[in-house]
Amino acid sequence: MAELRDDQPRWRQVRDIIAARISSGRYKPGQRVPGERDLQQEFGIAGTTAHKVLVALREDGLIYTERGMGSFASPRPDAPDGVPE
Repeated sequence: MAELRDDQPRWRQVRDIIAARISSGRYKPGQRVPGERDLQQEFGIAGTTAHKVLVALREDGLIYTERGMGSFASPRPDAPDGVPE
């Protein structure tokens, strides 16, 4: 289980970790990112916290969600014509 610090909200720390994974290419555009249950298990957070992480990532344009399918890394905004690299 990943260790989180006490100096900032847990949801923000997890959001930053997932955002860094997307930026680094660990999660490529169109690739599924961890869902709420996966986040709960990996980081030891509550379901409401995991939900807040995904909402924040979606609001930041880093992920998109397809109903019944999950959440996926968004294409890079600077890619030509929105085509993922």
